[in-house]
Amino acid sequence: MSINVANAAGAYTDAIKRMAQSSTGEAGGLADGGKNPVASFGDVLSQQMKGIESTSRASEAAATQAAAGQGNLVDLVTQVAEAEVMLQTAVTVRDRVISAYQEIMRMPI
Repeated sequence: MSINVANAAGAYTDAIKRMAQSSTGEAGGLADGGKNPVASFGDVLSQQMKGIESTSRASEAAATQAAAGQGNLVDLVTQVAEAEVMLQTAVTVRDRVISAYQEIMRMPI
């Protein structure tokens, strides 16, 4: 499997820009004059993990309300599906990071 580094770097940069735009609520550009508010890949992962945690808490709250007979079944199914997708995404990212690390470790020095 061959990876085009330029395409991967461009996609990473585009993803960071989209995340920054969505967090500032702007459609056209970044709020701070084009500076990237996300400092590193670790920051991106941290933000995504916080998103996964909040989605999972919302899912648990919807399940608790449904068990008490107060919640809407459609909302419960939607929240559980969102939590499942976020978890699957996190596992996939983790697997790819581990794979990339192992590939780097196999490189000759």
